[in-house]
Amino acid sequence: MRRANRLPDVTLRIVDRSAADELDLDGTAARLGAGGRRRLDEGSPADVRRFLVGRALITRTVSETFGVAESLVIVSARCADCGLEHGRPTVDIGGPTVAASVSHTTTSTAVAISSAPSIGIDLERLDPRRFAGVEGVVLSPAELRRWSALPGTDRLRALAEHWTMKEAIVKALGTGLRMDPATVELPQPTEVVPVEVVGRRFVLSRPELAPGLLTAVAVLVSLTGDVPPLSASGRAADVRGTTRRRGGLRRAPARAARPCG
Repeated sequence: MRRANRLPDVTLRIVDRSAADELDLDGTAARLGAGGRRRLDEGSPADVRRFLVGRALITRTVSETFGVAESLVIVSARCADCGLEHGRPTVDIGGPTVAASVSHTTTSTAVAISSAPSIGIDLERLDPRRFAGVEGVVLSPAELRRWSALPGTDRLRALAEHWTMKEAIVKALGTGLRMDPATVELPQPTEVVPVEVVGRRFVLSRPELAPGLLTAVAVLVSLTGDVPPLSASGRAADVRGTTRRRGGLRRAPARAARPCG
């Protein structure tokens, strides 16, 4: 299990799921609520391991970061749209606020833990098949113009970096891809940058957790001015032209996205 700390008050961990036996997967399964047990019963073996490793890695990281026993760390999730146990994790240690986020590739799982109000992490493999044809969906018009002017050899990484940063932000917002990523305008990528989205200010970082993987972490640091509510309706919830799937992104017919997919 690799460890990295690149932002203040943030703990990052990454693990290869095939070598995650150091995590307490059995104990994690035993502490699941009804929704989590349903995921174990209904998921494929690969889905179950991904889910358990994510939960166990959050539990271990919170335990080590905040100095509490793993048995006292309660991790849950509840989708605001369908009520099932998926989406942004909620962590309860009976004391200080703990924000958590988890991301998976086909082989690895990464988590971000903080005492900040909210955090988001995205982990992606730099694979051209995953990002083919999504620039018109992910990038804002200004970003698309800058991206189109890049040399061809630089475009894949630039597009993947924009994707990971935007997904980290919408995960920290709690909307996920219900918010159209093209409406999130990023500054020119640097190591650590402030970003303001719908009245919320984030610190955005791109730490290097493992070779061949891109990572972005967004930490909510403050609210600015009038903060509009985030809802599952209207523009912020209308993702057009793309859907998320295991193994990559793909284009979809222009239509309002389902809240859960």
